[in-house]
Formats: sequence, structure tokens, C-alpha cells
Amino acid sequence: MRPMKFRLKWLSLPLVLAGLGMASVHWTLSGDALRHELADQVMRTAGLRATAEGKAAFAVLPRPRIKLENVIISDDKGALVIHTDVLRGNLRLLPLLAGRMELSSVQLVSPEISFDYEGQAYSRLGAIARAAEAAPASDEAKRADEARVGTISIIDGTARFRQLGATRNVTLEKVNLTLDWARVSAPLSLIGTFTWQNEETELAVWLAKPADVLRGQTSPASMKVESPSLQLATTGAFAGGNRLQFEGHITAASHNFLYLVETFGLKSPLPIALHQVTLAATTRATVTSIAFSNLKLAVDGNAFEGTLAMQAGEKRPAISGTLASDEIMLAPALSELPTLTIQQGEWSHSNSTFAEFDAADIDLRLSASKVRLAHMTIEDLGGSLHLNNGQLELSIGEARLYGGQMKARMTMISTENGLTMQAAGAFHKVDAGALTRDAFQTIRISGESDGNLSLKGKGETTEQIIRSLDGTIELRFRNGDIHGIDLEQALRRLDKKPLSILTEMRSGRTGFETATINANVSEGNISLTEALVSGLGLQLALTGKASVVQRNLALRAVARQTGPSGTNSPQLMLDIRGTWDDPQIIFDKESLMRRSDAAAPLLRTLDK
Repeated sequence: MRPMKFRLKWLSLPLVLAGLGMASVHWTLSGDALRHELADQVMRTAGLRATAEGKAAFAVLPRPRIKLENVIISDDKGALVIHTDVLRGNLRLLPLLAGRMELSSVQLVSPEISFDYEGQAYSRLGAIARAAEAAPASDEAKRADEARVGTISIIDGTARFRQLGATRNVTLEKVNLTLDWARVSAPLSLIGTFTWQNEETELAVWLAKPADVLRGQTSPASMKVESPSLQLATTGAFAGGNRLQFEGHITAASHNFLYLVETFGLKSPLPIALHQVTLAATTRATVTSIAFSNLKLAVDGNAFEGTLAMQAGEKRPAISGTLASDEIMLAPALSELPTLTIQQGEWSHSNSTFAEFDAADIDLRLSASKVRLAHMTIEDLGGSLHLNNGQLELSIGEARLYGGQMKARMTMISTENGLTMQAAGAFHKVDAGALTRDAFQTIRISGESDGNLSLKGKGETTEQIIRSLDGTIELRFRNGDIHGIDLEQALRRLDKKPLSILTEMRSGRTGFETATINANVSEGNISLTEALVSGLGLQLALTGKASVVQRNLALRAVARQTGPSGTNSPQLMLDIRGTWDDPQIIFDKESLMRRSDAAAPLLRTLDK
């Protein structure tokens, strides 16, 4: 039996070849016929128009195939245009024997593809359109679902997409993708690679029931994207119809998120660093929006949970959400803020490029058990970030600060004349010693403290903003110490050993019961209106100014004893001058020498 089957197989081969030859006579004689059949099949299947302006060829061996040059495929509106140098197609055998050309697979060599979403590329012609318009489970739907599609491969192509809300197009190069879609009702897969922003990207898309999607129903779907800058995977259900929508699970990671955003032609609305970003969430995405729930987000080592949503608006995208974190390290996020100072401690003269405030609208609520900035720690923070129509508002509704409570609010508006800012804050029962230790790496004053702060300024550069600062400062301290100077000991030795004060009092601390500092801020200068420290037999009064512009101090301090022992007691006068970072205490040396038994005669002689 085997030899008979073998002989029948080889005997049938000439018949097949003869049939192919007879069926192909029409195609070999007319290139116009090939072009016509191609246009007819593209229209029957996809409802798109196809024209071939170059050479056309047909071959039987080793398999039936066609080749056409300079082919253009497009929809009626021109929203989708495919221009390929060469189109190669493999033909199905049985239809060819019947005298029909039916493509089983197509290769587009070096095509240029452009797609404008707002143009709504959609045709009511062809098998795909008939499947889309057929009622679910109807006989018409069953017939349309059996229409053949085939395999379409893009070889070394270029694709341009107009992205909604973006300032420029997205262009893909070196596109090598294969669409495998046997029938309208069969599963669809799109697999391959392309180059985007000089990065080779792998893409894999799978759709279980494309016919259901065409009719506005849902289908299981998945997508995977792998590139050096982005790793993304989704699984869920994709819905078609007038409102395309995906619901499912998403995981994504990027080691340079800001770069990724900029490649879409979008701008970052805030001057914060966003490098290492990973997320996992349940998502619902449409063409113009995406929402994340059950979100687990990590940004540069900071972990968050909550919800997040983004919506494409008419003027700018809108971002909203609620995020919570156990601990936030602010240093990574603030690492790319504009430099405020330059060499020698001067304020920067560069333009205040804080951000593109009009790039997006943001409504974000944030809570954190701990927030760390350098060595400082804020606990149980509840705050918000609002950016609307170019106005930024940052607020801390409540937070614990070193044993006390605090709240703060800052607004910034970017205008043609620069940045306008206003800040206000208040704190109550804060441990001033712990705060100054962490803020300045040394304790300058301790005790329980309250305070209020209100400042405003404007300008094109940091230096201009500082020079324009106006506002008020109110500080109150209770039961604390001034560290680094012992005024009590100095006053006790003022009559007996006045000159020893110059060396001995520059250590230790000065205790007090209350301390009050009130000041006005005008044009970048802080003027003391009231500064009084009292308690434990001591009273210290300060007058003078501190320049925020020059970052220096010019204060006069007068200390005296109080109580019975301090009646008619002498006063100790000293100046506090120099930079904020290294202030100097300067004593009135002449008055100290006049009090010294040893130095006074010499000073009187010098006076004469």
C-alpha cells in the first residue's frame, strides 16, 4: 500500500503544477490584474484602499506568490497611510486553482506608516467592518467572523503616531512586527521589535476574541513591553466599541521615568527628580485616561500605596490621587531643584526655572508616618499638593514636629515677570534643641518653642526673590538654654575678673525661663522689633538686623542681672556679627578694661 500511495503522490504533482499554470496564466499576462486583485482583497478584508504604482510580478515556484512595488494603503480620510517600497504576498493554493487570488500572508518591506488618532481611521467596508457592525450571536456575525485575515509582517519599517495631549509625534524606527490573525474570530497576536528613542523595544500583544472587541464587547488580552527604559506587562480584559477600555492588572518599571515622559513630548510640571519608578496596580485605561487602584508605587526608594488617576484635558493633563507611605526620604526628590546659592554663599542670579507650572493640573493628597529631609524628621504628616492653572499650592494640614505640632502652606505662581511666592507656617510646643541639632548639626537654643511665620516675595531669580521678601516672624521659647555662651557667669565675674570673660564665657550655656523674638521682614532684611530673654536672675535684650540678602548678622545684645542681687548691677554689652554660618561674639573690650583693677590704670594713662 505504501508504494501505491507514494506513486499517487508523485503522479498528482504534474496535475497540480498544470492546474497552477493554467490558473496563473491570467496573472502572468497582466500586472494590472495583480494590482486590481490586491486592491480588491485589501478592501474586502480591511476596508482600506490599496494602489500599486510600481512593478508587479507573480511566481508559482517554490510557492505561489506575488510582488508589487511602491504600494500605498490608506483609509478614505487619510488618517492611516501605509507607503511601502515592496509588498510580498503568499497565496492560498485552493483559491488559486479556482482562479482567485487570496493572500495568506503579506510582507511590507521598508514601509512608512502614519496614524493620526484624532482622524478616526475607520472604514465601514470590508470583513472587519462587517464583523464590527453585526449583532452579537447573529447569523451575520457568524459569517463575518469566518472571514480570513492572515499574517502581516512589517520589515524594517517606520511608524509615526500622533499622540493625544503630546506636543510632538511619537516615531518608531526599525519596526519589525508580525500580526498573526487567521480569521476575524481567531485569537490575534502582534509580536516583534522596534526602535524608540534609540532603544530597541520588544512588544508582544495578545487578544483572545478580537471579533467581540470589534462589536464593543470584551476579550481577554495581554501586553508586554521590554526596553532599557521601560518594562511593562498587563493582563486583563479589553473592550472595544466607541469607548476603548482596558481593565486588569499592570506592572511597570522604569529607571529614568522623566526621560520616558519627555519622549512622549510631555513636560514635568514640577522640578522634582523621578528616576527609579515601579508600580503594580489594578488599572482601568481608556484612550484619554488611566486610573490605578490598589496601587503599590515606588519612587526612588520611597514606597507608596493608594490610588492615582490621569486624564487628558483640553489644555493640559490632570493628575489626581491619594498616596500613603510609611517613610519618605525627600533628598532624592529634591536633588534636581534649582541651585539657590553660588560661590561664596551668594544667592543665585540665574532665572528661577522652578517648573512648567502650566504643563499639568494636579490634585494629590499625601500622608506619611515619617518624612526625612537630611537629618530632620517630621512625623504623622498629612498634606496636599494642588496645581491648577499655573498656581502651585503645597500645604501641611497637620504633622508632628519634635514633640510638637506644625502646619504650613506655600503658594507659587509663575508669571511673565518671574515667580510670585507666599509662605505661612505655625508650630506649637516643639523641642527647639532637638530641632536645631538635626537642622544645623549643633544645638544653638533649647526649650519648648512656639512660632508663626509669614513671608512673600517675587522675582525672576532667587536673588531677586530674596531681596523682595516681606513678612513677619514670631518666636517664643520656654524653660530652655542658649548654647555656646554663659552670660550668668560673665555677669557674676564682671566686677571681679572682667577680662577673664573674654575667654571663659565662650562655652557653657545661658538658662532662661522665657524668650520672645518678634521681627519684621522688609526687602530681604529682618529687623528685630522685640527680642527679650529673661529668667534665672538674667535679662538679655537684643536689637539690630539680620540680612537675608547678605546672609549676615548685625545685632547688639545687652545683658544684666535681675532680682535683688541685680539692683543697679552693671550691664554687659556685646555684638553678634558675621555670617549666619559662622557668627562672631564681639565684647566691648574697653568697658571690660575699665573694670579691671590691673588694666584700668594703663587705660587711663593711654587716655591722657
